[in-house]
This record gives sequence, structure tokens and C-alpha cells, in this order.
Amino acid sequence: MESLEERARKALGKPAPLGVDVDLSRFRLGEARITAGEPDALVEKAARERVGIGAERVSYLQVGETVFARTMARKLASLGVVVKPLRQALGEDLLARELSWKLVDPAADKYTAHAYAYGGELGYYIYVPPGVRVPWPIYTCLSLFTGDEVQFAHNVVYVDEGAEAVVTTGCLVPHGVGGGVHIGISEFYVARGARLTFAMIHAWSEGVYVRPRTAVRVEEGGEYLSYYVVYSPVASIQTYPVVYLGRGAKAKMVSVIAGMGGGEYDIGGGAVIEGEGGSAELISRVLARDEARVYTRSSIEARARGAKGHIECMGVLLDARSRVEAIPTLTSTVEEVELTHEAAIGMIAGEKVEYLMSKGFTEEEARALLLRGFLSAEERALPEPLRPEVSRIIDYIVRHATG
Repeated sequence: MESLEERARKALGKPAPLGVDVDLSRFRLGEARITAGEPDALVEKAARERVGIGAERVSYLQVGETVFARTMARKLASLGVVVKPLRQALGEDLLARELSWKLVDPAADKYTAHAYAYGGELGYYIYVPPGVRVPWPIYTCLSLFTGDEVQFAHNVVYVDEGAEAVVTTGCLVPHGVGGGVHIGISEFYVARGARLTFAMIHAWSEGVYVRPRTAVRVEEGGEYLSYYVVYSPVASIQTYPVVYLGRGAKAKMVSVIAGMGGGEYDIGGGAVIEGEGGSAELISRVLARDEARVYTRSSIEARARGAKGHIECMGVLLDARSRVEAIPTLTSTVEEVELTHEAAIGMIAGEKVEYLMSKGFTEEEARALLLRGFLSAEERALPEPLRPEVSRIIDYIVRHATG
């Protein structure tokens, strides 16, 4: 039987089935290292301005291939919560070794293979003990600071039985950086009766290629909520996280995509309902302007009786030069399931703009109000600590979309 190393090596040239193929040989592979030092002021300024995360709250910070130890992780440790670089955890924690590379196949494509072979196992490891409800969001931040490198991150999160946690990850480049590749591998485990909320905020730039690879397993009665936002130009981004649901488990995945420039956004998600009574809801809200190409792919597969699932894909074109394509897929191999989907793409309704203008709003104000309502439809599903941050980002998107 082939080892993971052998399988990954054979897949180093294997293109992904979706998205623009990236020649990774064009980019530099940095030297992975962990330091107890602090990042410079430019890093902290970029994190605060681009993804709204102050450095004083960050438990894990990675700039390129350098990881900075953070004091916030020590506060979480008082609850028994573990936050540390994955490479460190693999040397210290048996559970981390048992979980690593179990949900994501290193040989899935060239991006997973390169992460396995060359990533140095940088990324974060988070463990929440049974019954612990973490009162603060666990903030992590990943940043590219040069335009010629590949940044690797491999993240593993385990929320134990009956526990609850909110994890927020900001990924960014500072203004002025116009290239690079980000490859992020994430494996999330939600144990029986546990709840994990995961918010991902992407603020990249033109010329950056982004390849997240994510898988989630939710055990009996567990819940997983993800809220994914990308609101910047990119060369291309391609991601398709998949959630596997046990008996009575629930998942809700929300994507808010503001495509702009000439980039390609191929963003989706899938749910596989393996246990009786499992349910999944996949929602996307898309804006496209300035020749952006946005593809939203969503799928729900029912493998157990009593499964329920709904897909909702909504897109708004802000000009005639852009493209939005919604691709929902429903599959069942059993009886007694309920799977539905809804998809719609269009422009901002003129009659609604005119109605608001009749109430005293300017045309720009009317358009902004309509876009704000469109994008924030699922904001209320977020835990209270995250709502102000997401609201700020949606306001930013609306200002730039209507300006």
C-alpha cells in the first residue's frame, strides 16, 4: 500500500478539476519557521484595516512562512483550549497526529500535494475540550507580504463533545502587494453535540492565486456554521469545502462574494448527509462587476432517510461585462428525503430603485440600500461577537459597488 508521501509526490503535477491551473514553479517556496518575536507595525496595520482583526486579539499569526507566537493563546489556555502552530502540535499531541490529513487527501490535486510535500506543516491547531463554551472568538490571521512566494497553511480544529467555539480567520495581502499563491488546507472536526462557527474573511489583490482545500466532519447532533467572505480582486480563487454530516447533525454554509476586476471566482461547497435526520443549507450571495467571472457550485447528497437540504444561489450583475453562473446539484440514494434549490441572477430591480427614490433617497442611496439588504440576508445567523465585523465588511462592499 502506498504511503501518503508516495501518493503526494505522484500528484505534484496533477491539475485540480476546477479553476485556473497555476504553474507553481513560477513562485518561491519560503522557509517555514516559528518565532517568539512580534511582527512589524505594517503587518498589524494591514490586519486591522483589511480584515478588521486587531493584532492584540490574534491567537495565531502567520506572515508568509513565518509563524508568530501570540499571547492571546495563553488566555484561551486558561479554559483548557489549545491554540498552537500545527507543526508544534504534531510533535506534542497524539490527537493532532491522529487527525492530520485524515479528511483531506494529499493526492487530491497539485495544491494539496505541494502543501503536504513542502508546506512544513505550518498552520494552526485548535482543540476545545468537552463541554467548554469559549466566550470569545478565536482569531487567526494569515498574510502574504511578497508577490513571488507560495504561502502554505494546514489547519486542524477539533471541537470536542458538547463544546462550542467561534473561529475567525482573516487572509490578506497589504495594499501594494500584487501577486503570490495561498494554499490553505483545513480539516475541521465537530464532535457529538458540539458546535463550531467558522468565519473566513479574504482580502487579497489582483495577481494573487488562492486555493483553499477544506473538509469538515460533524458527528451526531453537532452543528457547523460557516460564513465565507471574499471582497477583493484576485487573479483566481477556487474552493469547494465539503461537510460530512452524521445522525441529526446540521450544517449551514454562507458565501458572500464580491467579484471585481478580471479575476475568476470559483467558489462553492458540498454537504454529504450520512446520518438519519441530518440537514444542510447552502447559501450564496454574489455581486459581479468590472469583468469578473463568478461561478457558484453547491451540492447536497442524501445518503440517509430523513435528510433535509436546501441550496440558494443569488447573484446580481452590476454591469454587462461580468458573468455569474450558479450550479446547484441535488442527489439522493434513499427515500424519504427533502432536497430543494433556488437560484436567481439579475440586475438591481429598477422599480425598487424608483420606489426608494420616491421616498426621498438619491439613486445611489437607493442602490446601496438594496445591495445592503441583499448581502446581509444571513448576517443574523452569526453569533453576536461576529456581527459588527461582518457588517463593517458588507458596508465596505456596498460603498465600492455603488461608488
